Amino acid sequence: MLLWSERRGPRLREIGADLATAAWLTIWAVLGIRLYSRLAEFAGTGRLIRDGGNNLRETGGEVANVFQGIPLVGADAAVRIRDAFGVTADPVVQFGTDLERLLLMIAALLGLIVVAIALVPWLNRYVPWRVARVQRLNAGARVIRGGILHAHAQRHELHELLASRALHRLDYDQLLKYTPDPFGDWTERRFDRLVQAELETVGLARA
Repeated sequence: MLLWSERRGPRLREIGADLATAAWLTIWAVLGIRLYSRLAEFAGTGRLIRDGGNNLRETGGEVANVFQGIPLVGADAAVRIRDAFGVTADPVVQFGTDLERLLLMIAALLGLIVVAIALVPWLNRYVPWRVARVQRLNAGARVIRGGILHAHAQRHELHELLASRALHRLDYDQLLKYTPDPFGDWTERRFDRLVQAELETVGLARA
């Protein structure tokens, strides 16, 4: 499978576009991660609230341990104290946990939105163009190279077909890049320059 044109000029342009796209993706991926990390720092507020609730529960446990040693009423008092502190601490812990998750989700969403705004327009132009180039290059290689391999005795006829395709497919300005007289070459059966035009516009070398 051919990924880049065989001609130097188009190949360099395709490789340049691939490298530019990879660099653009890398830059915005790094920026997106940094943005997420920076925004995720606000989730520390939720962690502080959650830790405060846990500390409150631990304090209740310590107070209950003090009452635990009192004869007769100590055990019951310790249970009530733990329950009271637990009832107070649980909503605080839950609120802190929910707030932390919400802030992390917002950070991730904002990071993705910023990255998507930068990458989607680029990829919408690059991916269809690049896929079309690869498909055209490989389809041309299969048809033309396959015809060359199986038509040694009819090489002139194959050149005529390629020249005809170039003459009928390419615009005049494209034809003039390869020959100053496209129609004259065709009528005089000078197919070389027209064949070259067909191969090179597909992306194949003259071989």
